[in-house]
Amino acid sequence: MKSLNIDIIFPWEFGIIFLVLGLLLIVIGSKQSKKEFDIDKMPITKPTTKILFGSFLCIFGLIQLMPLLK
Repeated sequence: MKSLNIDIIFPWEFGIIFLVLGLLLIVIGSKQSKKEFDIDKMPITKPTTKILFGSFLCIFGLIQLMPLLK
């Protein structure tokens, strides 16, 4: 069986933290994208940026949790 040759960088506890933070960013970004746009209340970061970073954090967190599957 071939492996993916992906190695972990942090312990699995950090993987859970990254996964939760990523999911939180995705939820915040999706809620923010549904609001009406107002130029006076422009957010610091766009909702799509939060969703993108959240999905990267989720993927990174899942990679860190791979040793638990063994």
